[in-house]
Amino acid sequence: MQACTIHPHSGLVHGLRRNALNAREALPTFYWCSGKTERRCLAQALGQRLEYGYAHHIQRLMITGLYALVYGVEPRQAHAWYLAVYVDAVEWLEAPNTLGMALFADGGLMASKPYCATGKCIRRMSNDCDQCRYTPEHRTGPKACPFTTLYWDFLLRNRKPLAQVPRMNMHLRNLDRLDDATRVAIHQQADSHRRHVQGD
Repeated sequence: MQACTIHPHSGLVHGLRRNALNAREALPTFYWCSGKTERRCLAQALGQRLEYGYAHHIQRLMITGLYALVYGVEPRQAHAWYLAVYVDAVEWLEAPNTLGMALFADGGLMASKPYCATGKCIRRMSNDCDQCRYTPEHRTGPKACPFTTLYWDFLLRNRKPLAQVPRMNMHLRNLDRLDDATRVAIHQQADSHRRHVQGD
């Protein structure tokens, strides 16, 4: 981890400027504010952060980090948030974890693939989905889980750079099975979700 921080070509200052997937979205305001959101897993992780200033590694990587990744949050905004809100955040450790593992902003220097997944992964790791209004198996429609919608949108948006990452081959093969109408519906659902979030 320290090597990622001090290496002359991938160190902290250089790494903070990296944005391999060209992510440009603003960090949703509910990360900073009350943490109130209809997405139960996010509400739980953000609420715990407000109460204790702490979250388990899995919550950081596979809830708040995953959402930021597939939503397309600009990496330095996510980095600033993680550094500010957790009592155990130390920049030399937090920055590589956020930029390399959670957001794949370094293009694979630290992790061999992005930690991208659908809501079904969250269901396997927690009981948050049991009381959530969204359904992890649905990628479009009124019950579609935002994690699932945004996962497929993430693959569509980043198809070209992700093709250079060998461990993404299975994800991209599944993506390539989708017909044009399904792809359009995913894009529309993802855009609608972002507009809703930006209006919160």
